[in-house]
Amino acid sequence: MCYADTATNPDGTATAFCYCGWTEEHPTPDAADTAADTHERATDAAEAAFAATR
Repeated sequence: MCYADTATNPDGTATAFCYCGWTEEHPTPDAADTAADTHERATDAAEAAFAATR
């Protein structure tokens, strides 16, 4: 499971990041928040699919 978060940069852009090493730069904090949520959901889905094969 991933836990993504965001940080707003001094220039108003934002970085979405996760402890797994994933990062993305975005023009707005809202865009970064959406990306962080999407990253969490995608990794949850991948882990669930893997677990279903076990």
